[in-house]
Amino acid sequence: MRRSTGPRTQLWIAVALAGALDFVANWLAAHLLVPVGPFVVPGGTFVFALGFTTYDFIRRQYGLRPTVYAVLLGFAASVLYATLIGGGVGRIAVAGLIALACSSAMDLATQTVTIRRPIWQYIVASNAVSLLIDSVVFATIAFAALPLGVRVQIIEGQYIVKVAMTVVSIPLVYWARAWARDGQAALSADRLTA
Repeated sequence: MRRSTGPRTQLWIAVALAGALDFVANWLAAHLLVPVGPFVVPGGTFVFALGFTTYDFIRRQYGLRPTVYAVLLGFAASVLYATLIGGGVGRIAVAGLIALACSSAMDLATQTVTIRRPIWQYIVASNAVSLLIDSVVFATIAFAALPLGVRVQIIEGQYIVKVAMTVVSIPLVYWARAWARDGQAALSADRLTA
């Protein structure tokens, strides 16, 4: 008999993944700058977009309440990083927390409007709006001492990378949905044969 994970276990895996992605994004943002063409972006930018795509998956697959829990866990992971590990990068940590709060709220609002669209449109639309807000808020606060032109370049670079990571992650959402369906089907079959 094949052992499968049930919907509840799959949900907790997705929520834990979202929290872990936020934690890793914070660490990378504080410790790694990556040149991307004419831009230099914090390393966490690459991982952060995957966290938002994970929120999109949770919302579409499991609903609003689990998504809010995932966002709160991501925020808690960011606070944990900022207070316990992120010493020496105070303004960057604060900028990340404020940007996460603003962009997560906008992501949930955008998801509500776009939830009936095909998955790829739903993800692109919600991430396009929320990740732009995240990029603007984060760069404005974290790099306030830099000239406006430099901050605009940071915002542009972050946003381009986040959108690219969103597009790259869309097939992962389709795979995760199939995994969730297979787990539910296997669980139902196990119940019938038990």
